[in-house]
Amino acid sequence: MTLFLAPLDRKKVTVRAIPKMGRNAVDSNELFIDELFVPEENVVGEVGNGFRCLLSGLNAERVISANAAIGIGRAALRRAAEYAKERVVFGRPIGANQGVAFPLAEALVRLDAADLMCRQAAWMIDNGMKCGREANAAKYLASEAGFAAADAAMTVLGGYGYSKEYHIERYFREARLLKIAPISQNLVLSYIAQHVLGLPRSY
Repeated sequence: MTLFLAPLDRKKVTVRAIPKMGRNAVDSNELFIDELFVPEENVVGEVGNGFRCLLSGLNAERVISANAAIGIGRAALRRAAEYAKERVVFGRPIGANQGVAFPLAEALVRLDAADLMCRQAAWMIDNGMKCGREANAAKYLASEAGFAAADAAMTVLGGYGYSKEYHIERYFREARLLKIAPISQNLVLSYIAQHVLGLPRSY
């Protein structure tokens, strides 16, 4: 594989948007390239070494996506906690019930733990250290924690959580994506199994 930088010549390149259920702050597209000339000097890195160039940014990408998952989870949790304090049923706030409070508390604990792993991985990247284990663990833990927080928030708000008015449905959709992108949870586990535990490659 070889990487190259090419001008976006609209006569040679067609970009077609892909409609999505979320993450619309960042568009996704199909790209069709036909007869686009790229001069030799536009090669990035070395010919045939493009995959290595791509690998250099993967750990940072995992940490960025982990931070996104944590942020989404915290936003959902904040709204759910406020709702649980304000919603009064049978003469008291629903947040006084352990069945409501405990899932939110557990979501916070999981987010905090994922955040610590994420900070560790980010620190290692900043200091030029190898951090495949930590970056993958951060992505895995944060994706699980972010989605669990959004799911708990959805449960606390009930039907209101499913409506667009309270934003929980949006957090739920956004958090779900991060369990499959930029890498799936199963591929993270495959990496840990092979490169950390030394187990045979599974695929």
